[in-house]
Amino acid sequence: MEIVILGAGYAGIFAAANLCKRSGIKVTLIDKNPYHQLLQQIHTVAAGIKEPEEITFSIKELFDDELTFVKGSVKCIDLINKIVHVDKGDDSSGNTKINYEYLIIALGSSNYYYDISGAKEYTHHFRSVSDALKLNKAINCLNSGSTITICGGGSTGASLAGALADSSDMDRRIKIKIVEAQNNILPGWDKRIIKMATKSLLSNNIEIIVGSPITEITPSSVILQSGKQIESDLTVWTAGIKGYDVKTTPQIERSKTGRIFVDKYNRIKGFENVFAIGDISAFTLPNGQIAPQLAQFAVRQARSVAKNIVRILKGEQMKELIYSSSGQILSLGKKCVGLFGGMTLTGSLCEYAEDFIIDNYISALKNNANGLPALVYDNNMASEITTPLNFITYATIRTVNNSKKRFGKSNSSSIIICLVT
Repeated sequence: MEIVILGAGYAGIFAAANLCKRSGIKVTLIDKNPYHQLLQQIHTVAAGIKEPEEITFSIKELFDDELTFVKGSVKCIDLINKIVHVDKGDDSSGNTKINYEYLIIALGSSNYYYDISGAKEYTHHFRSVSDALKLNKAINCLNSGSTITICGGGSTGASLAGALADSSDMDRRIKIKIVEAQNNILPGWDKRIIKMATKSLLSNNIEIIVGSPITEITPSSVILQSGKQIESDLTVWTAGIKGYDVKTTPQIERSKTGRIFVDKYNRIKGFENVFAIGDISAFTLPNGQIAPQLAQFAVRQARSVAKNIVRILKGEQMKELIYSSSGQILSLGKKCVGLFGGMTLTGSLCEYAEDFIIDNYISALKNNANGLPALVYDNNMASEITTPLNFITYATIRTVNNSKKRFGKSNSSSIIICLVT
């Protein structure tokens, strides 16, 4: 069976990991970059906290010869004839046609500017490691007393603000402001996290401006609907995203923000052999809302689709995706806030949870989605048991190791009691 996966973001790369060593399956992965990026960590690169190589992974090193990787940009998808047209970007090969039996579209998202005058022209993009490096360079060129304005108070904007405020490079009295159209930052997040995050950001002297949409952006200012004009020396756009714009023949149904509507199996309507996952997909939850564009949902979609393709190969019935959030973690520079199992997390325990999420994902990826780390991304009893046990083990080891470094011994029982109760 020939399976083609478009995009090497969280959804695409995890789908590839779940499929590439399956008997009877040949996987082709297509992306414009030969590496996978941990996009949830790009704020650390912008702030100079981490180097790009710390949050990127070579596709060649991840999979070796377990799949075929094609470096190029997807130009068009012929859904009738089952062909993907790819621009490989070099004179020798040019456009390439790749046939498939099953297709997984995981091309992610791009910036959405809401038709705001000047938004595209006068703001820094923040969607990749490359964007983060450019932003870091621009920040380092600012004079003392300059103002950085972050347009958008969602998780990306809040994480960037927190990281910049804590960066060792930010000792020149640079002001940081967040502008959010809604009445509070982190729209859609749990109220407890909103409260904790707001308090943390304010304590770092970050100004938060909410409740008034942006109407215009100039080279030196951000103008709000209220009439307020914010002077800005460097403006960053994190206010909106839309599904990646890829041409299809025939056209398929999309949301107002370009996301592809899918059914409970993540299939595109009218095409039983084509799936869409990650930010580009519009999956309807039981409450009628469209699922959030989050990494944890993307990898669960990827695992669900991969398992269903294997079921098809075996002649079995597919299973619908039932999603429930396992928690929320928000990085704010040296601090983080979160929820896990209904319990609020701060301090070292929250840092452990954040690192656990990243390390567990990397471990699952490198092990072709096999073993205990991968079970976290299932929606069943095994996941409900495995996730807290894996975290308890991880946190206990971290506590023991940290204590050994400081005191030469440790008593880790306190953290286990805290997590279990």
